[in-house]
Amino acid sequence: MDSTVEVSSRDYGEGILPIPAGERYAGGLSMFWLWCGGNILLTTFLLGGYYATALGAVGMIVVTIAGSTIGNLFPSLSGLRSARYGVDEYVGMRSTYGTFGAYVGIFLLVFVNFGWVGILSSVAGQSGKASLGELGAHWKTWYTVFAMGFGLVVPVAMLYLTPKSVFVLVKVAVPLLIIFAVVLLVKQLSDFGWHGIAAKKPDHSVSWQYALEANIAYAVSWFAYMGAWNRFAKSEQGAFWGAWIGLAFIAFLFAIVGGIATLTTGSSDPSVWATKSGLGIPALAIIIFSTIINNAMLLYCSAMGVRTALPKMSYHVLVVAVALPSTVFIYLGSLQSNFNDILTGVGALIAPYWGVALGDYFLVRRQRIDLVGLYQREGGPYWFRGGFNLVALGVWLAGVALWIFLGGWQSTLTWLHINAGEPYFNKLTATAPVIIVCALAYWAVMRVLAHDHAAEPAVLASGDDPPRVETPLATQRP
Repeated sequence: MDSTVEVSSRDYGEGILPIPAGERYAGGLSMFWLWCGGNILLTTFLLGGYYATALGAVGMIVVTIAGSTIGNLFPSLSGLRSARYGVDEYVGMRSTYGTFGAYVGIFLLVFVNFGWVGILSSVAGQSGKASLGELGAHWKTWYTVFAMGFGLVVPVAMLYLTPKSVFVLVKVAVPLLIIFAVVLLVKQLSDFGWHGIAAKKPDHSVSWQYALEANIAYAVSWFAYMGAWNRFAKSEQGAFWGAWIGLAFIAFLFAIVGGIATLTTGSSDPSVWATKSGLGIPALAIIIFSTIINNAMLLYCSAMGVRTALPKMSYHVLVVAVALPSTVFIYLGSLQSNFNDILTGVGALIAPYWGVALGDYFLVRRQRIDLVGLYQREGGPYWFRGGFNLVALGVWLAGVALWIFLGGWQSTLTWLHINAGEPYFNKLTATAPVIIVCALAYWAVMRVLAHDHAAEPAVLASGDDPPRVETPLATQRP
């Protein structure tokens, strides 16, 4: 695309051109509700249950709050690029990795999304079937009704209509889902008492470091999705605080509720303890709404990510196409194995990839991007070497190796038999340090290459003239 590209997009987020400030409709409160809805997941309930018996009630609460606060900070910062310039995540990522280098991120997004959407749909299928079974409605196909119907069909239909439908739904559904979680927490505390819950001794089946790592890896999985939705934000402040507070608040509430319920019922299955608490029908509501909201958000990100690479493809065709492969994960493998596989992929691949991008945007570029240049190819400021920024990709691969060294021994990569990093993991964990190290390493390498601190990073990699810096779209009038 040449430099005459118009900075406008009037298709309400179905295209890849920037969304001008005057066309954005999501204020800070809308972003808060959106990201609250994004984190209202049955897997967020399950997260607290994974380590509640190991750490006990107090330890579970402390680790959940610490891990969620730290973990959700990183993607909330990453989303500021799209909030400022109104571009999709993978258009903005061209400034770090190059036109084709950004395709690596698209591949990671789509690949991980196949698993996430499949897992969320399968959890909905299992929980929906169990909830109705407890109510006396035994029907084998309930699993497919909940998994396929609410996991794929309804979200795809919403997106096919318009991405704005997600904002409409979250404003209505999210407050109701929060009320459900609070009611469930109150019932647990009133039935068992805090002293009785806190008195349950931890079994130390996993360490607090493992639990902290799980929280952070779970949170930073949002890296790949921030830009697709934050481009609708009216302001950077609204995008940042809406995302960080929304994601962290729900993580606190739902993981803690899930952890306490696991301690009191002996099961980490939401359908079991929701039914035991007399909330079978409300449990069905949270299963339905949370699955629809989250899968719609994830599938939209996949569709837009692919469209940045294949802009001539129909948005509506892509919405359907990116949903179909998730069907495999709905009927294949256990929740535990799939969940652990995805968290390993997030920590090892996604965390260092976006760590480099954070270092590039905040430390090297200081939040300045040539907006028109993002859409240029040969001769453009972000073409680098044949469409790839080899420096950024090299630091990313080094970050992958670092994560495997630190955390591979306790992940699904145990077959590698790399245990030397265990002492360091027990002091640092893996995902957060890798993000920070990648950001600083990329910044340091670019300083060494620059010699002149004022030089633009695109010049260092491509040898072109210094790129033009456009006025941030957030401050422009269309």
